[in-house]
Amino acid sequence: MRKKKEKPKSSHPWRDNIEAITISIVIIVLFKYFILEAYKIPTGSMQPTLMGFDNGKGGGVFDRVLVDKLSYQFRDPQRHEVVVFKYPLDKSKNFIKRLWGMPGEEMEIRDGDVFVRQEGGEWHIPRRSDGLLKSMLRQVDTKNEWHVPSRGWKIAGDTLVADSGGQAQFPRTKASVKDVYGDGYPGKLGAIVNRMKAHVAIHDVGDLRIEFDICASEGCREIEVEFREGFRRYRLRIPGPKAAETSRPSLALRMNGNDADPEESVAEETYRLPAGHCVTVRAENIDDLVRLWIDGDEVLRAEVPPLPQRDLSQTGINLRTQEGGAEFRDIRVWRDIYYTTSGQKYSRWNIPEGQYVMLGDNSQDSSDSRDWSLGRFQVIQDGETRVIEGNLRPGENERTSTSEESGAITFFTDDLGELHVFPAADGQRLTPQQASFVPRDLIRGRAVVVVWPIVPSMDVYRFRWVR
Repeated sequence: MRKKKEKPKSSHPWRDNIEAITISIVIIVLFKYFILEAYKIPTGSMQPTLMGFDNGKGGGVFDRVLVDKLSYQFRDPQRHEVVVFKYPLDKSKNFIKRLWGMPGEEMEIRDGDVFVRQEGGEWHIPRRSDGLLKSMLRQVDTKNEWHVPSRGWKIAGDTLVADSGGQAQFPRTKASVKDVYGDGYPGKLGAIVNRMKAHVAIHDVGDLRIEFDICASEGCREIEVEFREGFRRYRLRIPGPKAAETSRPSLALRMNGNDADPEESVAEETYRLPAGHCVTVRAENIDDLVRLWIDGDEVLRAEVPPLPQRDLSQTGINLRTQEGGAEFRDIRVWRDIYYTTSGQKYSRWNIPEGQYVMLGDNSQDSSDSRDWSLGRFQVIQDGETRVIEGNLRPGENERTSTSEESGAITFFTDDLGELHVFPAADGQRLTPQQASFVPRDLIRGRAVVVVWPIVPSMDVYRFRWVR
């Protein structure tokens, strides 16, 4: 039997090790640069979608996200994606926001909603998928916020028990649902950030979703979910066990406060709630679209004509029963993000080709396209006059320091991240310019998944897909 030839050993083992290490480094660098990279979220501009929460005591919750850098080598970014990009006003920094405005269109924020149109087209709200809505909507605290009739109804936690016909109203203590800062935060964080941000102004919100299990008695003729939005009323009716066999769910849109001539929509198939058996109901009024689901199946939808300006002075939800009792179990309510314009510099844009508009999900506390301005100084440096440009953020950039020896000194960081220091007398402040747009070549990748952290003390476990 012939012996196998032994493979000759390398006369230079150190060379093999160096080659292996070098190849590994090259692969890692290429992987990081072109395919996938991890980022730490440093600020709260995308909360609670992406957490960058500082509790002010040296701790907090800072998400680590994986960013897909390969996809954008083959396609352009799409609306609603969460993207990482070089900050146009300081390219030494990476920002992460949600993409809303697309090249070549007009965009406007109106009553908390984003509207877009192509040249010569109609204004409309760009609709989001069900998966995206599930990620973006924020659950509202409904504890002690349902008002029920004094007789025949009672509240048991998140359940409303009706022994007779009547109406429950949400919210109980306010005229409208508000964009409370801590809505939708995971674990115990909502209460913490609400205490820290109690001074933040809140707005009336009309885009709402409700979900519950309904258990109707035999004597119940109908249950109703009504959305209130100023003088408008959107009433979704579901026939109860006592209704006629030919009954179908229906929707009445009362657009002007007048009950006489509602716009009616009726489901295609007959349906009655079963007696003694619970079914899951979900209803929503979001982005000028009213929808109804029963046990996961969508049974009704209707477009709501947009208004130039909506009345959100009274918003909320009513639950009604007719002629009989029912239990509304495990009630949950969500609200949409309200994109603020008060205190912002810009709320309407004509977006150039190859440019995008970015907004933060934490609308009340985000530096994004609504606020970006280019600060400009004409300065004398080394005997030459030049213009330097950079992010304009009062109290942060520029800054001025004064001393007896050198007088007033200005510190200003330009759009490449370079710090300029010059005597204030040598610099002339020029008119700031709007800088709302992110060029395509500055967009680096798409956030795909949160992989960390885990903070048991706050009931926070941050592993989730980013939508």
